[in-house]
This record gives sequence, structure tokens and C-alpha cells, in this order.
Amino acid sequence: MKNNDVTNPVKKPRRIGRKILKFFGILFLMILVAVAILAVRHHIKCKSDRKIFADAYGEYFTTSHGDRINYTFYDSKSDDVAVVLPGYGCSTAHYEFDTFADRLKDDYKMIIVEPLGVGLSDGTDRKRTVENYCEELHELMQYLKYDKYTIIGHSIAGLYSLYYANQYTDEVEAFIGIDASLPHQSDDAPWIAKPKNTRMLYKIIRVAFVKTGIERLITELSFDKTMEQIPTLTEDDRDKALALYCTASLTDTQMDEMNELPENMKKCYDMKFPSEVPVLYVLAKANTESMDSWEQIHKDVVTNPNSKVTVIEGEHYLHFTSLDVLVDEIQKWRSNEMKQQEAA
Repeated sequence: MKNNDVTNPVKKPRRIGRKILKFFGILFLMILVAVAILAVRHHIKCKSDRKIFADAYGEYFTTSHGDRINYTFYDSKSDDVAVVLPGYGCSTAHYEFDTFADRLKDDYKMIIVEPLGVGLSDGTDRKRTVENYCEELHELMQYLKYDKYTIIGHSIAGLYSLYYANQYTDEVEAFIGIDASLPHQSDDAPWIAKPKNTRMLYKIIRVAFVKTGIERLITELSFDKTMEQIPTLTEDDRDKALALYCTASLTDTQMDEMNELPENMKKCYDMKFPSEVPVLYVLAKANTESMDSWEQIHKDVVTNPNSKVTVIEGEHYLHFTSLDVLVDEIQKWRSNEMKQQEAA
């Protein structure tokens, strides 16, 4: 007579396997539900955020194509003018560079510009070619009636500034780059930093993190650190700044800008700054350590003898990680530049 209570040894691993699959299936389902909740929350919060930061700061200029550019003017006793341009993916140039502009407002009349697709500026269907970007910026400067000014550009703004200085050489008195981008950086950059690959990465980030609301959650949880990096922000600014950081990230216009990046790099590939334009490049040591040619390619595009390329401790966002040293480098270089002009 057979014993029916004897356990089949083959069935036991199968049961364990089914339990493991069931566990991971439930876990995956829980993750999907959590992401769905975050995505819905993000969609709802974006609508309310736009009411929070509507007309939060600055003034508007309407381009010849009908798009509004937001800019913030910091008045000064100085007769010199400096235009601040943000890097790629910036959610709010005004808040990001407020402390930086405040530190330099005795040296320049500071103008923080939010290009189309950034912060409170309009989005646009107009292609984000280097030509269109520079044309819109030039229209703004004509509207403000400034025909002499320094451009201060962070990251990708370095590419646009290089083109701009070649188009409007008589107007650009100097360029100051904050770990600024250059067309030749694509030559030796790591695989992920190649323009086409970077474009693919940002598309993935936008779908997987921005649209799902995961980036919003991370931003909300870490915003105290952001506030510390911009000490001029008040508690009254906090809600507006947070709303912008959560809502104005990787906009449609910014994604088009990334789509245009490879072609914009090609257009500027053989350019150097005109000999009439002195240049100060302040580079982040973190980038010189990750890319051996980072310092040299910046030296290669300057032609004015009063230009300088210097490396300081810090990360790519030097106006956050190394503000004091950055401002000191700019002020020392500006002072030497003024002495050179007086001597001439």
C-alpha cells in the first residue's frame, strides 16, 4: 500500500519558485501603483504650481516672433553691464543666479536672462538653433538700449556666447564662462557626454523621472539643500522657487534645444572668440579631472592676450559649489582688465 503523505521532491522547488515569482509580481505591481500615483500627483501639482509662480519676478520683452523673454535687472552705480545666461535644463535662471548677481551688482549692472523655455519665459515652436537663440538675445539687448556689455554664461550658454561674440563682436566687451561648454568638448568626452547620446539620456530622464513625478518628489525632499546654495532666497521665495524647480524642468522647448545640440555644435566647431573679445574661463576642477582636455580646449578658443583660463575647486555648478572663489576670480580679472584698458 502506497503512502499518499509522501511529498514529491520535484514539487517543492516549484512551489518555492512560484512564491518568488508571486513576490516579485506583487512588488512590481506596488511599484507601478506608486509611480502612477506620483504621476497623477505631478500632473495636478503642475497646474497649481503655475499659479504660485505666475509673474513671480522680473520683466518681459516680446521678441519679433511674439514670444516673451523674462529678464531681471539688478541696478548699480557701475556703468558696465553684464548679461547672465543659464546652462541647459535650468528651471529658473532668476533664482539659480540671484545670489551670484547680488554679489556682482556693484561691479556691473546685472541682467539675468531666461531664454525661451526657461523659467517664466514662454515656450516656443521656433527651433532652438544657435542662430535663433542669439537673434532673440540681441533683440532683447537692443530693446534695453545696451550696445556694450559682458556676457556671463554657464555650461551650454558658452556655446551660444561663442557664436554671439562672432556675430556681434562690436557689442561684446568680454565673455566670462562658468565651466562653459565648447564645441570641441564632444571630441574627447565620455560616451554619455557625446551630444547624440546626451540627447538620448535626457529623453529617458524626461519620461522615466520628470513625467512620472519621481523628480518632483526628489526635488521636494532635497530643497532645503538648494535653499542653502542660494542664500539670498527668502522664505517668501521658497514656494515660488520650489514650484518652478518641480514644474519647469525639461520643458518641450528645452527638449528641442537638446535635439538641436549636435547641429549647433557643428556650426560652432571651427569658431574662436574674436581677438577683440577678452575671455575669462573659470573651470571646475571636477571636470578637468574627468576629461583631460577640458582645460586645453578652452585655451584653444581664446585669442585676446588679456584672456585667462583658470581652474578652481568645485563641481560644474560653480555658482553653487564655489561661489566665493568664483566671484573673487571674476573681480580680480575684471580689475586687471580695466588696468590694461587704462594703460592702452
